[in-house]
Amino acid sequence: MTAEPADFFARILADFDQSEPFVIGFSGGGDSTALLARLVKIAKRNARPVHALIVNHRMKPGANAEAERAAKLAHSLGAQVQILPWLGTPLVGHASARHARFSLLADALHALHTHRLLLAHTCDDQSETFLLRLAAGSGPHGLAAMGVDAPYPLWPEGFGLRVCRPLLKTSRAQLREELRQAQISWIEDPANADRRYARVQLRDQLADLQAAGFSLKSTERAMAQFQNLHRDEQVQLEPLITDHVGFSPFGFAWVHTNITRIVCGTTLARLFEQVILGVSGAQRCKHRGVKLVERWQRVIETGRACAVNGCVLRRKDQQVFVYRDPGAVCGRDGRPPLTVPISAFMEPVWFDNRWLIRTPELGVLMPLGVCGGSMGAAQRSALALVPAFARKTLPVLCTPDGKKQVLPVSAPKSILFAGAQRGLETGTIFA
Repeated sequence: MTAEPADFFARILADFDQSEPFVIGFSGGGDSTALLARLVKIAKRNARPVHALIVNHRMKPGANAEAERAAKLAHSLGAQVQILPWLGTPLVGHASARHARFSLLADALHALHTHRLLLAHTCDDQSETFLLRLAAGSGPHGLAAMGVDAPYPLWPEGFGLRVCRPLLKTSRAQLREELRQAQISWIEDPANADRRYARVQLRDQLADLQAAGFSLKSTERAMAQFQNLHRDEQVQLEPLITDHVGFSPFGFAWVHTNITRIVCGTTLARLFEQVILGVSGAQRCKHRGVKLVERWQRVIETGRACAVNGCVLRRKDQQVFVYRDPGAVCGRDGRPPLTVPISAFMEPVWFDNRWLIRTPELGVLMPLGVCGGSMGAAQRSALALVPAFARKTLPVLCTPDGKKQVLPVSAPKSILFAGAQRGLETGTIFA
């Protein structure tokens, strides 16, 4: 397994501001214990706080005791500890557990007023992720595996947050040797030996292959090529988005039609995906890659509007406008329109996973397309400046006294179209 470059760990942490706390997702296993021990040692030099966040999924008997045991270990190493219990519907399966875990961690990060979560993934985890995604038929983007410094894997809970993995060049064996030398114990998770999990099965198979002479060097080289490809794509995307894409504070975007003559292939598909994720507020794009490019090309060539991934694409002159599908917000096929209650002053509230709203008034948020009643002259005048196709999905605050405020035009300081920031993000979104 690849040895850790001497400066890799320090280089990742060098990006942290001196006053920024280290916040780690902690399980008590060997990897997270080794990372926490390293972080505490570094933090002591300038009295930087270190927080260990322990998620209790409450999925199995003894979960509370396991969380308390991990908390005791983290505290003994010098961290400030929080146990984050899942209090929602009982979790079933890996996907729901992962979503709940990152949701709890995001809430804790926001409460700590920090924006980076440190995770203890190793180069072994990286190789396993690559091979699992290869077996699942992932494309080049997925085969780049995990990012060292990546956007948070949930939206919108992870708005403004990052995930940092400073141990991706370090092996499990190296970390456990560090712990032995420092006489630090760790907790072995029984799940790491449970062959019901695909990752455990793969780990056992790899061990057999390595015993037979197989080297993971070839896997690492292949993965490095996909990572280089991903970095090259990012380098191309940044100026393309700057020069050929625009996001409006009224919740839509536009892309110059000449983009298809400048770039093609996976880079073009990635750009379209970024724009659509920003406008739709969706967690992922259902239609991606070649299918997405084909739909975009059809709009450019025929001039006919097209619905895709919760958005509508419409060409006008030399631009393709991308706006939120009104039916997805205003309701259709018997589904009610989106409504979000405002029950606390200035508390952040998400509307349609795209708008981050803090309002000094209570009431209910709903889309303009289903909001009855008349608007004042000032609002009507301001709305006339918003393209007709974008108006129906604008959030309106309906207060108990009967007032209706179209927030993007009547109270712009209370609302942020956060999708624009997401659409401009060119890193690995969901690694």
